[in-house]
Amino acid sequence: MFRSLRKTMLKRFIGLISIIGAMAASAQDCTTLPANHQNFIEGKKTGEYRIANDQGNATIAVNDKLTFAQYVKQTRALISARNKRAQLPCPLPSLTHVLREDPTVLDHIAPYQLIQSNNNKAVLLIHGLTDSPYIFNAIARDLYRQGFNVRTLLLPGHATAADDLRHVSNQDWQKHVQYAINRMSADFQQFAIMGFSTGAALATIEVSQAQPNNLKALVLVAPATESHNKKSWLAQWVDWVPFMDWLDQDADLDFAKYESFPLAAAALVHNVMVEMMNTNVPNDLPILTIMSDVDATIDSHATLSLLNHWANDHIASLQLRLYSKNGMAVSDKIQVTQISQLDNVVDMSHVGLLIPQSHPYYGREGSYRHCGSYFEDNDAFAACKTAKNITFGEHHAHNKMVYQPLARVTFNPDFNNLSKQVLTFLESHVE
Repeated sequence: MFRSLRKTMLKRFIGLISIIGAMAASAQDCTTLPANHQNFIEGKKTGEYRIANDQGNATIAVNDKLTFAQYVKQTRALISARNKRAQLPCPLPSLTHVLREDPTVLDHIAPYQLIQSNNNKAVLLIHGLTDSPYIFNAIARDLYRQGFNVRTLLLPGHATAADDLRHVSNQDWQKHVQYAINRMSADFQQFAIMGFSTGAALATIEVSQAQPNNLKALVLVAPATESHNKKSWLAQWVDWVPFMDWLDQDADLDFAKYESFPLAAAALVHNVMVEMMNTNVPNDLPILTIMSDVDATIDSHATLSLLNHWANDHIASLQLRLYSKNGMAVSDKIQVTQISQLDNVVDMSHVGLLIPQSHPYYGREGSYRHCGSYFEDNDAFAACKTAKNITFGEHHAHNKMVYQPLARVTFNPDFNNLSKQVLTFLESHVE
């Protein structure tokens, strides 16, 4: 009798623990997930958010008959099936007014379009490696308010889990970029492309091979030219070695961007960068480039070398918005706007250029703080996440040595001025 009673009590206790766990999980949302240090410790260990659900393929097939609305619908279905947090509540305000009343992670990271009452002019936005269309929501809002139709693209292998980057190729990326550009050309009278990092390189490569007549301008934000890691080419060989699948294995608590980094992704982006550095853009295409001289992801000197090379034969406008305290050697043919000081930020990072400091998630007081420099040290990571007085800047070696703790700046105090330059540039070329 007592044994039976103990079994019954034990079952009830286990049931109660399960209910409490379920309630805790249901109370979690996309803003509280990265703030919980225990989530970080357990996430690194289990790799739960590193691997996608094994449902369907990691990419969709695209062709010229696929409308953009169909593309969005199919891509949302893919994310919903493979992303373990797709339906997690994500109560962040919409900056683009395309979200439903109770948004989920899916609603924030899926591709979307903002359509005007006419098809006169449009801008295509292409994100970078490990990222998602969420990075564009502030600039997309400004473009739409200025009368532009806006579309965002999701590169294959993104917005699900970092491991999906091991199941796609850079040819898959290029096919999707080609599809999006062809779709823009067919659907709008005139259009421009804004690409960030890898997205900028993919767009440049595609345009250099086939420039639509109604493509009127190109905006390159921190374009992927060369990695700071000069041994990145080794990734394509190391990736074949058993048990050597990852460069970084983080907890991936950022709902909009992968924090873990597979070797396969390094190999893919290396291929893109090599092609980018050997690309000659059409010399009659106006180009605005935005970059930081201390970018810890992309070698800014390689980017400037490429821009200076293009300037030799370029007859259209070449502009550069350069975040730099000391300046760089720029061709006289390039119109430079230099920003040498930023409010309460040491210098500008690769990831912060397109985010206003008031951003509800990545902003100065936002839900997410980038402490990836410390992901191998749990205590240092916790100190960075919780510090009231913290320094924001790019996480290069000098800053990490001088400032403790240091958070990689995920916002730009100069965003409003950047946005104004982008709008002025586009309005002068896309009518």
